[in-house]
Amino acid sequence: MQVLEKKLPIDITLAELKEVDYRFRYSEEEMFSDWDRLKKLSLKQMKYGSQFKPGLKISQHFCDNFFELKSRNGKSFVDSWNNPIIMQKVVDWGREKMSALYLSWIRRAVYMASGLHNPNHYRPHFTKKICLTHSKTKGILFDPCAGWGGRLLGTVSAGWDYIGVEPNKQTYDNLLRIVDFLDIQKHVTLYNSAYEDMDLSILPTIDIVLTSPPYFNLEKYDDTDKQSYIRFDNYDEWLNDWFLSMVSKNLMLLDSDGFSCYNVQNSKDTPLIVEKTADTHNEFGYNCIDSFGINTPFKNYKKQISSVDLTYVFSK
Repeated sequence: MQVLEKKLPIDITLAELKEVDYRFRYSEEEMFSDWDRLKKLSLKQMKYGSQFKPGLKISQHFCDNFFELKSRNGKSFVDSWNNPIIMQKVVDWGREKMSALYLSWIRRAVYMASGLHNPNHYRPHFTKKICLTHSKTKGILFDPCAGWGGRLLGTVSAGWDYIGVEPNKQTYDNLLRIVDFLDIQKHVTLYNSAYEDMDLSILPTIDIVLTSPPYFNLEKYDDTDKQSYIRFDNYDEWLNDWFLSMVSKNLMLLDSDGFSCYNVQNSKDTPLIVEKTADTHNEFGYNCIDSFGINTPFKNYKKQISSVDLTYVFSK
């Protein structure tokens, strides 16, 4: 059974539901329209509600392997989708609580029913905001953990050039598909490499560093030795020898008026990552000048460490 509508029958069977394409699928017209919306977006027009996500459709559409990433216990969304016990729970919840079953709700319910961490795409307009608030109208943004393409899209939509490093081959290939689809090759340089294997001396002077690093082993993108959680197999080692080392090396790439930006969040499994990120920047003479996230007011990290997902912006 192929269901093209986002709204599914309330009496759908498990066998029928299993045949539904759970991936994000948009037409070329929808994606180009979403891209135009992102490119035309000004600072004054930007919003931070959870439903405001211009440009995200392209990232969602091309990065199919988003649903294959595994949690700490080695389970993925795909595993849960193919588990009849979990999916029966999802269908029962839907019939009890909803007047109609929507695929967007079902995706969220799968994560809840299976106890999986619900990963997010980085919002492209967050990246565009950072570019537009820089003193330069055009520059180079370096992303050492490229991920699903949100930062790539936001950078190019602002008229900037993007350099990204992505160790996962499938994700790297998907990013190339995005670049070809939008015909933005002259603005994007991608490396299929682990960050620590990069020869950073080949890079030009960078105006903005921006990334959302993996949270140690919270999200397992693959099991190759290119992944930082495999090379650095306990959190303290990962934090100090991989992540904070990366922050320090990236600061040395920046121009004197550059921004250093990290999307980090404290949790019981990633304690002190916000404070350690700030301390490392302070050692190099950088201070936090802004922070933002989805529906989140600015909070000074020294006075109140927020448990929510924020991007911190540092400059000299």
